[in-house]
Amino acid sequence: MRNTLARIPEAVASWSFARRRATRYLAVLLAGGLVAATVAIALQVHDRRQIDTAEGQARDRATQLVADVLSYDFNTIDAHFADILPSLGGDLRGQFDSVGKEVIIPSAKQRQVVTSATVVESSVVSASEHAVTLLFFVNQSTTSTDSAAPKLDGSRVRVGMTEQEGAWVMTEMTPV
Repeated sequence: MRNTLARIPEAVASWSFARRRATRYLAVLLAGGLVAATVAIALQVHDRRQIDTAEGQARDRATQLVADVLSYDFNTIDAHFADILPSLGGDLRGQFDSVGKEVIIPSAKQRQVVTSATVVESSVVSASEHAVTLLFFVNQSTTSTDSAAPKLDGSRVRVGMTEQEGAWVMTEMTPV
């Protein structure tokens, strides 16, 4: 092997000027391609890490919010809904506010509803650095004047989370 390496300069010296120039260009092109591929891979790894971080943060926040949004007590429902509203964004915030005031709060007070929701499982549907869509499986226990015994329901909810000013807010909540 050492003998072969020692003969390389001698072999290159016998090449024509054009052949040596072509070999140099090829070496430069190969090195440039290697650098470009390394940079592209590094950028993809960085982007994937950012998306993984976004998925984790959005899932943690959404798990808490889904349970909070779907759990309430008729005695404290006004304050509860007011507390949740800042955690909602986009069209969902306006819809939640109007439906809450016009339908949910009056009905909950009239029927003395107490409901508790628990997230059983969740899955990421899609994700980018600033928006994550998740699917939640939720169990909900409800008591009211309609039924003294708790009524148990299981449901699936599609939730959209968007990062706004460094905080994750719920921008979509759709039963599936």
